[in-house]
Amino acid sequence: MSNYKFLTLIISFLTLICFTIKVYAITENQYLVINKLINEENIDKAFSDLKLIQKDEVKLSARSQILIGKIYLALEQPAKAFTFFEKATFTSVSTDDLAYAGMSMAAVKLGNLSDAKIYAEKALKENPDLVDAKLALGLVFADYGQMKEAEIHFKKAIFTSRNSLMSVRAYASSKLRQGRNKEARNIITNALMEQKSDAATTDLLGKIFWIEGNIKEAVRLRSDASEMFRKSGNIQRAEQILSWLNTAAIPMVSEIRKSERIEKENIEKKKIEKKAKPSQPRLASPKRASLKPETRPEEIFVNKDKPTYTGSGVILNDGRWIITNRHVIKDSKYIVVRNGLGKVREVESVEIPADENIDLALLKLKKPFPSNYSLSTDDIKKPKPGERIYMMGYPMSSILGRYNPSISQGIVSKTTGFGEITGQFQITAKMNKGNSGGPIFNDKGHIIGISVGKLNKNEVLKKDGFIPEDVNVGISGQVLKNFLNMPVKANLNESEKYDASQIYEYMRPSVVFIVSQ
Repeated sequence: MSNYKFLTLIISFLTLICFTIKVYAITENQYLVINKLINEENIDKAFSDLKLIQKDEVKLSARSQILIGKIYLALEQPAKAFTFFEKATFTSVSTDDLAYAGMSMAAVKLGNLSDAKIYAEKALKENPDLVDAKLALGLVFADYGQMKEAEIHFKKAIFTSRNSLMSVRAYASSKLRQGRNKEARNIITNALMEQKSDAATTDLLGKIFWIEGNIKEAVRLRSDASEMFRKSGNIQRAEQILSWLNTAAIPMVSEIRKSERIEKENIEKKKIEKKAKPSQPRLASPKRASLKPETRPEEIFVNKDKPTYTGSGVILNDGRWIITNRHVIKDSKYIVVRNGLGKVREVESVEIPADENIDLALLKLKKPFPSNYSLSTDDIKKPKPGERIYMMGYPMSSILGRYNPSISQGIVSKTTGFGEITGQFQITAKMNKGNSGGPIFNDKGHIIGISVGKLNKNEVLKKDGFIPEDVNVGISGQVLKNFLNMPVKANLNESEKYDASQIYEYMRPSVVFIVSQ
């Protein structure tokens, strides 16, 4: 049954019951049975049972409104879900805890995190043991990047629910959103050591294996989940998985088998090549060398009577271009840059995006840097959740003296910016004034973004009531490539990885200190 048809049935059901005035209070036991079906993602059966209970009786009680809200949540209709949870607060005060928890979960899915926190806290004030409210707080803090706080609430929910698989799935799913696939898998497998899996949990575990590239195990688990859903009466989910198997999984398995056959045919040749030429770390095009800095850096000349602004940038296009933030050079008449080896160049012209919301600028130099100082535009890639990153720039640098860039490291915590802004991504690396415009590398030496600057925590606190911990923002490599009117090429040399000292050594010539007036 499609979601459209299913929603049509719900609307017809609600229209029917609105013509009567008799209130039928669904019993607590009936509520728990249907709620369990929803938690197991058996929405067809849950709706069928609820419809049967309400037959001939039918003004919606608060518990029925809450269950319908949960059904809408499961169908990814959070706005409609919120309406039913809110109605329940006016129908009966005895279920306010459940209604507030539902409103919190709906608010999370709508992206209203500050509201979600308020409703969850109201629910817990009414009932400190309410699992849904604890899960909602876990999701809120996870989206704010406050992972330690999120962990506390997820673990409390799992403990309070006696290791319910619904709580386990919520916790694992939050890890998936951060790109921590292995941790998500471990959460589920550890829980299944103590209890039998259900269809929804088996399906989620299969999805994790698919993301990790373990195609065969993913197909096995999701096939098992399809059969489990079918046996429980959830034909819709069973058919959804079957459709996935036919359209995505089976062709992928066939392709894997073909690749395995080709690999087997060439394995001896690869072994010989490996012995003849051992694999050595190298960067993607252009190949990099360790270059020594000047004994004394070239001087930057500025007008001391004018205000001066500083930032960071990166050299591209065989030394002809510098990429930085628009705000670093905004309204400047004079711009000069010095790279990590101490060489100075003046900027001849500036290009900025037509979209004022894109904080990027292209600086064209009067005289190019040597081409071996430059990075290739082919090395610009999209950020991936969970990958290790290295941020280079000149935080808190004075104009006179310092010419060595600094490096800080962290991970990509989320591939959207704060408030789900696309084209940005969140990182855990430390960022300070002066980092703006500097490159963000992954551990393969690719540029995955440009530093925007340190997040204004006071503004976030004022707007959403939270102070994000260790969350800063970069502009995605995809946005940079779009600005340069170039496609993002597929990643190559995926096996090559570099630590912080190697990244610093190879990338130092390409990172520039920018001074503008």
